[in-house]
Amino acid sequence: MKKALLLFIYFFAISQLSTSAENVDYTKMIQPGKWLRNVVVKTEYAGEISGAVVQIYFPRDYVKGKKYRTIIALHPSDKNERDWESSGVESFADRYKMVIVCPAMKRSVYENSFYPETSYKWNVIPGGKFIGETLIKFLNSNFSLASKRESTGIMGAEAGAHGALIVACYYPNRFKSAAGISGFYDPTAMPNNKMIEAVYGSYKMFQDRWENEASPLTLAEKLKGVHVFLYHGLKYDSYQPEQSRVMAIRIKQLQKKFSDYSITYKENKGGNKGWAHWSYQVSDIMNFMNDNLSE
Repeated sequence: MKKALLLFIYFFAISQLSTSAENVDYTKMIQPGKWLRNVVVKTEYAGEISGAVVQIYFPRDYVKGKKYRTIIALHPSDKNERDWESSGVESFADRYKMVIVCPAMKRSVYENSFYPETSYKWNVIPGGKFIGETLIKFLNSNFSLASKRESTGIMGAEAGAHGALIVACYYPNRFKSAAGISGFYDPTAMPNNKMIEAVYGSYKMFQDRWENEASPLTLAEKLKGVHVFLYHGLKYDSYQPEQSRVMAIRIKQLQKKFSDYSITYKENKGGNKGWAHWSYQVSDIMNFMNDNLSE
């Protein structure tokens, strides 16, 4: 009861905030080389209205009206929109003249639908649908960002890595590149995971959802034309390293048959979890994004 009340209060507050922020001109608040915080994205879905908070980093040479390559960066479960600040990504955004967008997604598994069995909703709209439709539209309309697939990428760590790949699978027409750090891509390999179960229902009762709708591994064929980068540590990292290995192998198999699949895979035998370790991979990921996103 207490948890339900807190969720109600949160969504009510954010809906009021989204209404009041609807006519805000955020472009007037941009300071090149700094994060624009507390940007509210109005969200309407299935007759409900809410809002979601994002923060956006604009590179030092940012000039209003100029087109910039854009990367959506997804955080691990139960973290927030400021999590990627621990990675040092800003220096690479400055170097490569890219805009970084970090939404606050709480414990979303980037689902494309909610179900009668769904016991946890991060917001009124499914997480994957919010990224692929609402957020992209907002960035395009308000900042002239993410308007072209060729200049838009998505990346994430842990659950955010799963999000980056599953969203790219559902919206391959929106993203040219996708990258994951220490993620999971085959939910069926961890059938007792409560985070996934809270959205899709139990694996025992709803295997088809887990095996298809929630699985980038199953949906890998949809990544046609998307450049993919995967990294995993092998010792103490989040999730089992086989998650990234098997996903990389699957894309490699597709690459052998068709020329328009692409995979870059890295692993570290001594890898640990958290940004103290992951931050060393950000340079490779941002180099990858620079190589594969056009102006």
